[in-house]
Amino acid sequence: MSAALLAAAAVVVAGGVINLSARDARLALAGLTVTLLVAPLIADPLPEPTVVAARAVSAALAAYLPWIVIRDSARAMRGPVLGWPVEALLGAAAFVIGFGTAGLGATPAGPVEAQGAGFALIALSVGPIVFGRDVFRMGSGAILLVGGVLLVRVGLAGTPSAMEQLVTGVLFVGMGGALAFLSANAKNAAEAGVGEAGGAGLNDGRDERAGRTTQARVPLGR
Repeated sequence: MSAALLAAAAVVVAGGVINLSARDARLALAGLTVTLLVAPLIADPLPEPTVVAARAVSAALAAYLPWIVIRDSARAMRGPVLGWPVEALLGAAAFVIGFGTAGLGATPAGPVEAQGAGFALIALSVGPIVFGRDVFRMGSGAILLVGGVLLVRVGLAGTPSAMEQLVTGVLFVGMGGALAFLSANAKNAAEAGVGEAGGAGLNDGRDERAGRTTQARVPLGR
């Protein structure tokens, strides 16, 4: 077990927890960015510097595309019902399970920290994918799910080749673009009054103010 790999795995899991528990969409996107940036470093041996640079560029681009949609907004996002402590405990428990079952019955070719972090991201992604009610959280959960599966692959089979890393980077950019596209459509529909306000997971509080105004107009005694 390497202290550096363990620290990188902890940062990846922490980024996933922030991404799925933050109510500020920009903070949630920052957590996702950290996860995508640090995940390639959980490998032994480490990828070549050019490969790491390519993955960093793809992670930045995958995060920048949704940022275009949310950067001019201070709207709140629907967070988890149970809050970030439960998300953190879930990620920690899944990390321990993945760490303790390294290799899944066989000798692992990669670091056990990668499998632990992968299990944690997979467990964290279940909630928003299954129970999420907005595009942004569901899309973030899908990205974390794919990232978790790829980390488990690193733990089982070792460091991916340069071509595999390139394909992975392109995949994340595509998922980031899809998340931005769907979030923009949901946001435009909400602003146009079609569907529930904040359909992209963003809510500026206008629906709550409208509700208070409506209640104020109801005569007392009815």
